[in-house]
Amino acid sequence: MPGTHPALPGGARGGTSAAVPGDLLTELDRLLAPSVRSLRRACPVDLTFGGGLAPGARDAITIRHLDGHLGHTLRDLQVRAGYGLGGKVFATGRPLVVRDYFNTGHIVHAYDRAVAPERIETVFAVPIRAGETVVGLLYLAQRDDVAIGDRIVARAVEHTRRIERDLAVAVEVRRRTAAHDEAAARDHRAVADARRELDEAIALIDDPHTRDRLRQVSQRLHRITTAGDDAAEPVADGTLSARELDVLQLVATGAANGDIAAELGLRPNTVKAYLRSIARKLGAANRTHAVSLAREAGLLP
Repeated sequence: MPGTHPALPGGARGGTSAAVPGDLLTELDRLLAPSVRSLRRACPVDLTFGGGLAPGARDAITIRHLDGHLGHTLRDLQVRAGYGLGGKVFATGRPLVVRDYFNTGHIVHAYDRAVAPERIETVFAVPIRAGETVVGLLYLAQRDDVAIGDRIVARAVEHTRRIERDLAVAVEVRRRTAAHDEAAARDHRAVADARRELDEAIALIDDPHTRDRLRQVSQRLHRITTAGDDAAEPVADGTLSARELDVLQLVATGAANGDIAAELGLRPNTVKAYLRSIARKLGAANRTHAVSLAREAGLLP
């Protein structure tokens, strides 16, 4: 229930200047769910609630988490910068408290219809920051017109700082993990490219001993680039790749597709794909013919 939004006194404005990354907001939402509950136990107060920016939003906080509530009128309420107590905190970036909520003149009463069923009298709101940007709000409320003491204020602020620290750590972990994965992917591609070049060079070597040694190197590189993954569909380039030779060597021993898959850590369908590629490259009619042609070409002992 967003309510209406009259012009702000003095032309006040708020909100963030740039969109906040979606993964940060997802992590904030995850942290808020238990934090709202633990904050109410720690203070204690009648009601706690809070929320963060919706992905892509710049000027509104969505209340998603509540504890001690009487109904659901506050859930999914969008609090725009400058409107209501939370909107004022969002706009200024400072914690604020009001007593006699419905009669105070210090806020724009844009959300009274949503707040009324909760019978709130005293409310304290704290901004949640990521760096210099307000990305969420945390509220404490009493249903009596009583002061929220310094001890409760200190606990609420410390609770919020803890959320901010946890959020910063989680985002940094995600950033470093993403950077590591990107670097690993680059290294993987570089090794795969080097192996392809090596296979092309092997096809030009006449000496069997040298060719076999280089094939062993190629096979080690292949294990590095396919560790934990199924082999990709082979590419027909006129010569057998190191992995195709692995498959064909096992075919020559009489191994079935399932045995080859188990030996090389492949799926049976991947073995079939290699066999199709081998037959195409060698011009073989079947697997027995492929072994015969490979021996004639000196590819197999």
